Amino acid sequence: MNTIHIYGTGDAKMRALKNNLSLALTEYPLNGSMEDVSEYNRIYTSGVTQPPALVINGEILCEGIVPSVDEIVKLLRNRHLMRSKLFKLRRMVVPVDMSQASENALIYACKLGHLFQASVEVVYCMDSIFEGTMPSPSGILSNYKNTMQEELDQFVQQVADREKLDCPTTSVGNGNQEPGNTVAGIRTRIAFGFPEDVLIDQSRNTDMMVMGTLGKGNVSRKLFGSVSMSVSKHAHCPVLLVPPQSHFRGYSDILYASNFESLEALTIKQTVAFARRFNSQIHFVHVGRPGEQGVDLEKKLFEINYIYADPEMPFLFSKVTGEDVVESLHEYAFHHHIGLFVFVTHHRSFWDNLLHHSISKDMLLHTGIPVLVIHSDSDGKE
Repeated sequence: MNTIHIYGTGDAKMRALKNNLSLALTEYPLNGSMEDVSEYNRIYTSGVTQPPALVINGEILCEGIVPSVDEIVKLLRNRHLMRSKLFKLRRMVVPVDMSQASENALIYACKLGHLFQASVEVVYCMDSIFEGTMPSPSGILSNYKNTMQEELDQFVQQVADREKLDCPTTSVGNGNQEPGNTVAGIRTRIAFGFPEDVLIDQSRNTDMMVMGTLGKGNVSRKLFGSVSMSVSKHAHCPVLLVPPQSHFRGYSDILYASNFESLEALTIKQTVAFARRFNSQIHFVHVGRPGEQGVDLEKKLFEINYIYADPEMPFLFSKVTGEDVVESLHEYAFHHHIGLFVFVTHHRSFWDNLLHHSISKDMLLHTGIPVLVIHSDSDGKE
């Protein structure tokens, strides 16, 4: 049962909003009751700052304006999408180890962040006090942190100066953030703990995490090897894996890798909303073994969601057959000039059964194509 509130002062704008909403609900019905709220205290505690406002289940869909009937129908249809982190994309986090791979990820994130007007935060994770290149005057932990903060700031400043990065200024945001610095509009922070644990926890308050796929360190412990795989598997936000040879130029063609679990209207909407920022063609590709059953049904289900595509650039639905899924995707990507892979996982099983195994063999990322991993069971639900 939905709770629908219209907040306002009882003026003409509030009445117009209520009238348009009533008409919109005849076209897109919602099971629930509608209530007018004019009491100041209730408006104040609701979080509404500019009445009139439309609030459904405690979420503000619009305020300060009177949308048309068609606009309200669109808001109702996409209200879950608007909670999606990938749709909002206001805060991006880039873990670095100050290697060339993490430098490339930082550059990539800043250019993407500039397009979305998203803030960028750089995090360096320390699980040992014996890190860094500058000598520390003592063994006190705070001194090591200060030393690494100086190195991190210097690293970010050098990259920003050389690449002429233009990043939206990062705001401190919620009170869960630890102290840090701001360099060239980029927030920098040192975090203590095992990188996997720190970054997975950080992902709860992050709209996207951008990670390089190779880094410095020994073979058994690469920050951008095993750690990036672990984070992308367990993160609570979309994770963009950036190969070291990849440079951000937008995406003319995006491959949405399909299996039967990833066919969800919300995740398709998320991908479409993301792709529209680049005017991208979306290739909906199902990879299966010869003789696989059920693909025709999947295509029909997919076509039900066809309304979410851009009429001027419709989805392309394809099935590729092969014993090696990754090689099949690579072959398709090569022939169709794919600039981004999108994998939507559901309850992590798709990743466990296919993607994680493939990437761990360093096959998927060798093409230089970035990979965007969306977890349908967490994005927008935090």
